[in-house]
Amino acid sequence: MVKKLRRPRGDSRPAIFQAAAHEFALRGYDAAGVDRIADKARVNKAMLYYHYGSKQGLYVEVLHDMFRAVGARTRAIAQGPDAAEMKLDAWIVTMVEEAAARPWFPPIMLRELASGAAHIDAETFGMMNAVFMAVRDVILQGQREGTFREVDPLLTYFTILPAILIFFARQRVVAEKRKTVQSFAAAAPREVDEFIRHMQGSARALLRRQT
Repeated sequence: MVKKLRRPRGDSRPAIFQAAAHEFALRGYDAAGVDRIADKARVNKAMLYYHYGSKQGLYVEVLHDMFRAVGARTRAIAQGPDAAEMKLDAWIVTMVEEAAARPWFPPIMLRELASGAAHIDAETFGMMNAVFMAVRDVILQGQREGTFREVDPLLTYFTILPAILIFFARQRVVAEKRKTVQSFAAAAPREVDEFIRHMQGSARALLRRQT
């Protein structure tokens, strides 16, 4: 007896994408299983390959989904008419909001950084670079305006971005282990809006020119 494909009604790509994103976040690329992804998405494995070509293709699409959204928003911010400090605030809001919308992204990205970006191709690097270029332009604008001190934009980016990734990775840990860590003050959850305000204040303090 031939087993029938278990296809959800309509386009199965969103279900595959969601299942894959959570699988990659939980286990990393190497340990992630195509069979588990297909099972969680309730599709035959052949449907996964039909839509995404390969496990690598699916993984890259999970990354690109984040970088496309962030890249478009941050470039619009950098090219807008506002003062640099307002743009910096908006850049932070964008990074935090898009990460909050994709809770799988921070753990995936932290794994990639720890492994030397073993599974990131040239196209993905280009998309990542576009996000940096946007905040670089904002920092350079602030220096021209006289509100930001002379700093290395790349090192500043490396100061801000890891904090955002770690915040959401920690939120995930706290949510999953709440019963075992609830007695620790450092394990108390923090609201996203509170974190945004903290990051905006920290970034402004880091960049503000001393008078």
